[in-house]
Amino acid sequence: MGASIRIGIAGYGNLGRGVQAAIAKNPDMELVGVYTRRDPSAVVLQGPAPVFHMDDLAKHAHDIDVLIAHGDEADPANV
Repeated sequence: MGASIRIGIAGYGNLGRGVQAAIAKNPDMELVGVYTRRDPSAVVLQGPAPVFHMDDLAKHAHDIDVLIAHGDEADPANV
């Protein structure tokens, strides 16, 4: 098999958790990071992955093939 598709998740609400679970079931995908507007140390993931502040996203762009971006814009605390 070839190289993994490197995935980043922007936002970690219900959708972000679902995306993380889907990535875990696909051996050709790798979760390289979760990006949040919250304090990264306050985000508890359902599986192993680094958590970064959204401001760090541009610095990691070269490590990500696909960014899944979503969130409840009505409540920024959910992203």
